[in-house]
Amino acid sequence: MKEKLLSALVCSGALVAFSSTAAPALTGSEILAVEKGGTPNKTYKSNKPTLKIATYNIGKNEASSNISDFSALNKAIGTIDADVIAVTEVDNKTARSGKIDQLETIAKAHNLYFAFGKALDFDGGEYGLGILSKFPIDKSQVINLPSGDAEQRVVLLSQITKPGFDSPIIVMTTHLDWQKDPAVRIGQVRHILDVSIGDAPSDFKNIASSIKVLAGDFNSTMNEQPIQEISYFWNPIQKEDTDYRTWPAVNPAIDIDHIFVFKGQKWNVKSMTVPSDSSAFKWSTASDHLPIIAELELQEQ
Repeated sequence: MKEKLLSALVCSGALVAFSSTAAPALTGSEILAVEKGGTPNKTYKSNKPTLKIATYNIGKNEASSNISDFSALNKAIGTIDADVIAVTEVDNKTARSGKIDQLETIAKAHNLYFAFGKALDFDGGEYGLGILSKFPIDKSQVINLPSGDAEQRVVLLSQITKPGFDSPIIVMTTHLDWQKDPAVRIGQVRHILDVSIGDAPSDFKNIASSIKVLAGDFNSTMNEQPIQEISYFWNPIQKEDTDYRTWPAVNPAIDIDHIFVFKGQKWNVKSMTVPSDSSAFKWSTASDHLPIIAELELQEQ
């Protein structure tokens, strides 16, 4: 049975319709539906639209850290300076973060729009993920991912409209299960695939043909099965000679944060950066993850 909770978010003074949907049981035998209408195919010869997008896990995961101190994190967000930032491990008015709405606080400091996606109730508040955007967020939806007995995980769908694009962009943000056994993550990835092609319900009409970007902390390296399954409908954003390791920030060992673009579109990766500690800024003071920052140019929508 589909369950829906309606609420509203105030994003930099703008009211955004928001909903949360539980993941329905899927049999695995769903048939791809052919859509009518939606985003038309178009090849850009000139005046190609660009999007600077980043994904950033802002959690510190240290009992001794003060996650209500935003000085380093605000500098990190300002340094990233992306059109859209998918953020994970976000506290909303929890006791451990001093009852602060982290996402709203960061957004106001940088004059950004935002949407929060609650994964679960935690420590007197809420815990989840979100999106920060330089451009208005038309609408957002939180969809629960199959999590079994593990910690509830979600995918946040946020539609933004950026000048220069003929159609809105759906940014999908997620943070998958962390356990070494990938079984739960595989189920979560498969549900994200179903949502992205309209085989699982969402509030986004014609989602299968929409311009889409998927980003977040997948707790899986590029050669693990969950990421391999995502590649059925999505292309990873990659650039030659880029080191994709993002965790731990102080001396990265593994690549678990990723950005993907839907295979219905073609993008040119103009640049891709995973910054590291330097004399200019010590990223490891802001989070235990490093961000991934990519500048994309749309070739075909």
